[in-house]
Amino acid sequence: MTTYNQISEELINNEAKEFYRFQGHNSFECYDIRNNRFNNDSHYVYVSNSKDHHYYFTVKRIKQLINTIVLNGTDYQITKKQITNNENYKNIKKIIFNSDKVRNLNSISLVCDQVYYALLKENCINSYQKTKDSGIERVDRKVFGGGYGVTDAWLDLFNDLTYFSSHLKISTIDVLNLLKKMKNKGIQASPQLIQDILETKQRNYIISPNLYDDFHKYTIMNDLERICQNGLYLEGSSFYTHPSKTIKEVLNSYKRKREKILTKIDRQYYHLSR
Repeated sequence: MTTYNQISEELINNEAKEFYRFQGHNSFECYDIRNNRFNNDSHYVYVSNSKDHHYYFTVKRIKQLINTIVLNGTDYQITKKQITNNENYKNIKKIIFNSDKVRNLNSISLVCDQVYYALLKENCINSYQKTKDSGIERVDRKVFGGGYGVTDAWLDLFNDLTYFSSHLKISTIDVLNLLKKMKNKGIQASPQLIQDILETKQRNYIISPNLYDDFHKYTIMNDLERICQNGLYLEGSSFYTHPSKTIKEVLNSYKRKREKILTKIDRQYYHLSR
């Protein structure tokens, strides 16, 4: 296990929250994998609150991709009736295998400070009830733990309190294996359909470069002050009742995590360089 993977695992078990995102097809590609951060251009960004929701949503989006893009204009669709027909199944597989549209599909994982998750939970509202343009959306609440939608200062804070990230590429072979599971199990909307496929892959976490910036705490402070100044919180939340105390607690949490992470990395470096 690499140093970053080990530290990420320790954080997730105790002091951090892991969010997930499927990106590709018609999911807006707002996460810049190369630079390890979201691009904030006023779009809402949606992340899954659990692995099961992430797997469920990934299956849903891949099926949508195949039916609306890859199989568009053909006589085929991914339906129980068609994929249980051996001849149709064979032809669908051939079309998918030869398609150049099954690409740039990724399963993204983000290891974020636990305090951010706490703030999300107390400041979110169901998407159909939301009235503030930059408020936090709670989506799919009843489906495997659902997810959250964030934008503006909340998205910036997400970026700035994320310590590690990883991504897994979902290949054409993975999509074909997913189709095979749909055929064999007779279901098309279960997290288990892609769980085994993704969990056989090794997630390699990379560290956020923000952790090496001594002045990054001021960026986080600015995010928090923007949330307060623009009223991007709910009445009764800690931002509403104790804004200064909440900002201080978030900054102290970041400071502790940063020191802990960098100390572990330094120790591993000296261990390996002796």
